[in-house]
Amino acid sequence: MEKEEAKANQDALERRGKKKPSPKQNQLTLVPLYCKGCGLCVEVCPTGTLQLYDDPKNKFGTSVKIDAQEFCIGCKMCELQCPDFAIFVNYEDKKKEGGQ
Repeated sequence: MEKEEAKANQDALERRGKKKPSPKQNQLTLVPLYCKGCGLCVEVCPTGTLQLYDDPKNKFGTSVKIDAQEFCIGCKMCELQCPDFAIFVNYEDKKKEGGQ
């Protein structure tokens, strides 16, 4: 892992250390095939939920993992920042009451 990637992980862990797990359970979905491991989502996550790791299966050598999903607050910053549409937050097929 490169120096910048290790620093992004360390910064994320520091942010997580200052937070409490989210009272709401948010669902994160990561599509490894789309992820190029740029780390933008790791850097922007306010709660340090994501981490970079060495991934020999990824052609870029690095990928992102959901390290502490219980800390996700559902802000969707990672989703909005991802240039490859590799991460999604709370996209579930839940119907509202009344059948809609």
